[in-house]
Amino acid sequence: MANPGCEPFKDRNGVNRKLSIFIDKSTWPGSHIHPLFPRKFHKGLSEYDLNIPEMLLTIGYLTTPAAVTGVSLSEFWAWVRYLAAITPNDVQMKLTKSFASLDPHQKTILSDDFGMGVSMAWLWDTLDFDLVVDGIYFMRQHARTLGVTQRRLAKRGPNKTPDFVARDSKGRWHVIECKGTQSGVNYSTQQLAGGVAQKHSLVFPPNYTGQRLVCGLTIGLEDMGGSRLHVIDPPPDEPVEILSSEIPQANDAATRGVMSKLLRMSGFENAAEAVALPEGVWADVLRTPTRAAADRQRQALNERDTRIRSELTEDLSQRQVFEDGFIGRETKLALPRALRIDGVLVTNVIIQQGVNRDAVDELADQPTVTSLLQQASTDWPKLIGRNYTSSDGLSASLRIGKLFKSQIHLES
Repeated sequence: MANPGCEPFKDRNGVNRKLSIFIDKSTWPGSHIHPLFPRKFHKGLSEYDLNIPEMLLTIGYLTTPAAVTGVSLSEFWAWVRYLAAITPNDVQMKLTKSFASLDPHQKTILSDDFGMGVSMAWLWDTLDFDLVVDGIYFMRQHARTLGVTQRRLAKRGPNKTPDFVARDSKGRWHVIECKGTQSGVNYSTQQLAGGVAQKHSLVFPPNYTGQRLVCGLTIGLEDMGGSRLHVIDPPPDEPVEILSSEIPQANDAATRGVMSKLLRMSGFENAAEAVALPEGVWADVLRTPTRAAADRQRQALNERDTRIRSELTEDLSQRQVFEDGFIGRETKLALPRALRIDGVLVTNVIIQQGVNRDAVDELADQPTVTSLLQQASTDWPKLIGRNYTSSDGLSASLRIGKLFKSQIHLES
């Protein structure tokens, strides 16, 4: 079983693959200019032991949307499908020939997911993140709390929002763009150049500035070279700036985005929606309502709160997934075919996801909070802490402070 505590395994026993990492230190501003080159980064070429189950947990977290309703297949499908994509016997991380020959659309999806999952698994293990949230959600929610209805947002092009915004345990904010390709190092270099403008649609004040990274993954293919992650930090270009006075709103947006993901992964769909979208709609689609429209909106939110209280209180004894007070769900998925992974024949994947019971009880008391969370009478944001991944044999664990715990077990 994976480590039940918060500290990660240092020896990373388990299903590991070698990953080459090239960090171009020359792209950082230089001595005494922020962002400083991180002490935990090794300039030039180095090697990293990438744990595959940890990477799958990371992909599952990252591809779970923060602000949608209904069930998202990304909560489970990627873990099962991508498990079969890694070559079973290579020391380095490579795709099997069958996955390398997918149609272009499917290859693009896989490359994007691996670009995110590998990059963020490495960053989680290297930097002390406590909040990691989608860039588009962060920008829209931050605008909502400021009362701004028009803020430069785009999913594509020069003003594209970054893939992820992350805060570390020291309160520094990191802006991260992730790329992935199976088309070789030269194409990956072109992707990195495109990511420069995209990630710099957002910058933070000097005292809160962390890293501004573009990570490009060249995915290795069976019978060819291994995978390589290329990391740069180019200069900003006409960004949207977060002011020092807006940091409380930034904390609120990131906290809501993270908590919504965790609730959704644990099976609490209605509560996830309320945390992510307390008004039920985005600020940029709100108009000055008529009295009748405002009454209908209040009634809809009251009905949603009723559904949330039912969801968070009914039969919770059946929802405990870990002995240390986490409730959520356990899912067992049969693989389409048995896979031999590091000499073990794996037939099933068991995924456990749970959120802290105290946080759930508090949300049941007050499902909808429209003010900044830090100013409200709610304590669950204090349970957020450093993100840890750990592994042991055919199991891996993801832990977010004392708020959330997830494990994946490959079962023979």
